[in-house]
Amino acid sequence: MIHSFFMVPQHFAVVTANSIDLKPYRSRLVEICVLRFTCNQELNAYCSLVNPEYAVPKIFTKLTGIDRATLSGKPVFCEIAEEILEVLDGAVVLTLEDDSAYRVLCKELKNIGYKFSTPALSITARVQKAYPHLESFQLKNLTEHFNLPNVNLDRPHGRAKAAAALFLQIPKLENEGRPRPIVGLEEAQLKMEALQIRALNRKPGVYYFKDTQDKIIYIGKAVRLRDRVRSHFTNKTAREIQLCEATVKVDFESTGSNLIAELLESDEIKKNRPPFNIAQKGRTAPYIVISSENKRGYLQLSIVRKDYSDSVNEVFYNRNSVAERLMEVCDIFDLCPKLCGFHRIKGKCDHPKFHSCPSACIGEIGSEEYNKRVKKAMTFLQNDLKNFAIWVKGRKPGEMGFVLVRNGIYLGYGFVDMSDQIVSADDFENYMVRKKHTYHTTRIIDSFIRKPRNKRHIMDIDKMPYSN
Repeated sequence: MIHSFFMVPQHFAVVTANSIDLKPYRSRLVEICVLRFTCNQELNAYCSLVNPEYAVPKIFTKLTGIDRATLSGKPVFCEIAEEILEVLDGAVVLTLEDDSAYRVLCKELKNIGYKFSTPALSITARVQKAYPHLESFQLKNLTEHFNLPNVNLDRPHGRAKAAAALFLQIPKLENEGRPRPIVGLEEAQLKMEALQIRALNRKPGVYYFKDTQDKIIYIGKAVRLRDRVRSHFTNKTAREIQLCEATVKVDFESTGSNLIAELLESDEIKKNRPPFNIAQKGRTAPYIVISSENKRGYLQLSIVRKDYSDSVNEVFYNRNSVAERLMEVCDIFDLCPKLCGFHRIKGKCDHPKFHSCPSACIGEIGSEEYNKRVKKAMTFLQNDLKNFAIWVKGRKPGEMGFVLVRNGIYLGYGFVDMSDQIVSADDFENYMVRKKHTYHTTRIIDSFIRKPRNKRHIMDIDKMPYSN
């Protein structure tokens, strides 16, 4: 199902925190406060103690009153990350030079797998620009200079309140009672608000940017749709600015997994050929293995590119993958590395990645006997086409996604309710959305299955109980 969002005040957020230093450039949050507001009102505040899962230094306890007993039973960071991101979503983050909270927060999010990307603005830099004559720009001195409300600056909530009040004290333009406009960031924020980017979920999927004619001008995939779409509007490159200015509508389709998102994106780009997409629009010839006879009568194996129209029944690899495959075949059939293109020295092969060389390169084995091995290897390559399914996360609870490959050909993907039984390869096709097998889809699938951590997702459908 494809969802759409059409075009419809600037939100700011202050992040303050107390953290402990474990070693240089590594800190853990102990207390955090995120305050969201507009120029007129406070909208939301999230404050929480965080169990750092490390001992709390005595000097920290002396300054804040927070000790090990205080943090006992408090949530660890990964348990509150989503709530923090909800408060920050769509807001311009305001930072202070004497407060490392934003940097520590970004690192904590990165450690648990979140790619956090949001506009950030330094309050300190703006104050320096407006009041260059001030002797100190630390928050304590600035609150005194501007006669801001007296708060406890040792705790994050107090610092957040002070930072927000300070931001609103920066000189107003033309006495309109609003902060100095943020060139670029403000426009981007207004555009994101209008497109209702906040309504996008933080799950894998494919998104479509459309223009005033409802024509697709860009297609992308994302592990977290909302964050990725938002990153386009905060990118300052000329091409991204042009793309965002032309966009009046954002459609998206949830896929449940990054693998299916990549495959769907590739298919959609080839089908729609959006003007702002560059990669995957062309027809790319795949790499394959061929044999040819040299002057001495020995069959050599080579990696070449072959026209796509002649390759629909072959397994498509990227160059690294086909090289690995050819190396494996060399070992299985005891072929000469030099005659397979892996060695270019004079004399007998001495390649560190191969156990032995049959000495065909120096003529110790006859061409007739060696060529029989090569022909068996080529037959093996042509017949060793894989049949497998890849199980991935579904779009909703109780659902699984899958990608189906038969005879080395990508057939498509689908989604199955966990209560449904799949007992044969043919059962997959009842749930499958059929897609085209291309050079790019092969690269995507090959990249996925080569990662050791993904082996558990792969099912050999030839071993299913009712497979032919």
